[in-house]
Amino acid sequence: MEPLEFLAAVLPPPGFGYYCAAELSSKKKQHVFVEDLREVQRHADLWLTQSKDIYFALATYEDPTNRTADNAQYVRSLFVDMDGYKTKKDAAQALGSFLETTGLEGLATPWIVASGGGLHCYWAFDKPVTVGIWKPVVFSLKILRPPRSILFP
Repeated sequence: MEPLEFLAAVLPPPGFGYYCAAELSSKKKQHVFVEDLREVQRHADLWLTQSKDIYFALATYEDPTNRTADNAQYVRSLFVDMDGYKTKKDAAQALGSFLETTGLEGLATPWIVASGGGLHCYWAFDKPVTVGIWKPVVFSLKILRPPRSILFP
């Protein structure tokens, strides 16, 4: 799967607000807000040629000037960042154990992306939901989180 296809699957479709990508390597930490995911790809390609670390926000935003929780509008996935494990295999085993122990394996198999320090796991929804609907679910799941992981609110 190409990066743009993946982002299209885990982010709300066009018309639900602004997408945000950021380069995190410089002191400035440049953020861009766009209405078209192809523009996100254009910025990411440029940052990659400059060896920048890149972050893709998983919500859409009402105001194209800040990436804050108050400005987030819609999401289209649940996601977990599995960091702090000795190996990616250890993170994957912890994820499997967590899903089995909590009964969440019924959510479907997540998409798993190897990150610099661990794994990012994504469960995509069929359609976007408001942050107001999504947040209580995420906060409930945080109670069940596996050790050394962070559910992004």
